[in-house]
Amino acid sequence: MVRLKKKSNFDVIWLIDLDDTLFFSGGKVMSVINSRMTSFIQKELLINFEEANKLRVEYWKKYGATAKGMRKNHGFSFETFLGFSHHLPSFEAFIELKPYIGRILSRLMGRKYLVTNSPKSYAIKVLSRYRLLKYFDGICAFENMLINSEIKCKPSRLLWQCILQETRAKKNYHILVDDTLANLRTAKRLGFRTVWMCEYLRKRRCWNAQHSYRPPYVDFKASTFKQLLRLDAKRR
Repeated sequence: MVRLKKKSNFDVIWLIDLDDTLFFSGGKVMSVINSRMTSFIQKELLINFEEANKLRVEYWKKYGATAKGMRKNHGFSFETFLGFSHHLPSFEAFIELKPYIGRILSRLMGRKYLVTNSPKSYAIKVLSRYRLLKYFDGICAFENMLINSEIKCKPSRLLWQCILQETRAKKNYHILVDDTLANLRTAKRLGFRTVWMCEYLRKRRCWNAQHSYRPPYVDFKASTFKQLLRLDAKRR
């Protein structure tokens, strides 16, 4: 269950994504993680690589996370599966982080929470490595998204509802900063304010016609992380 620090209703709540929002990985980190997931499935279920990869994708589409499928159908704990798949001793080789990110986080007024579908150990490792952990009031990671005995990760609306209950702040005091439109869409439907982080979309080579405009469920379109300061100034 999501557990976040509770303060008064007058606190602004920043909900900030990790991969390709705080830093650029261009899918490189996820590519390595997917490969390790497939290797785990292949080894533990005694099937070939092609079958394992097909099963990984099938579980991701059906359950929203391969880890959920592995637990539900084969009894593997999240800790075992995610511990193997996210074991990346040299993850720095796949990450590009701007040196000013810490300064921006320190200047944003309000509480700040990292919200990621990655496991908490990975999130803490990355934030600690780049000295960003101190800027966050809490982390809502994959393991924290267990709601009613089911993992409800982004873009689940139930996750946003749970976060809302935990923070006890007004809906429009929550600001989601994310590079994924599906996450922003469900958050906006609940009443959160939304920021589409577009800084790395071109570098990921996924820029197309849909990225040239601002969807109605996006309140602010940021071309760089620095622009969050402008949004914060307007809000005040």
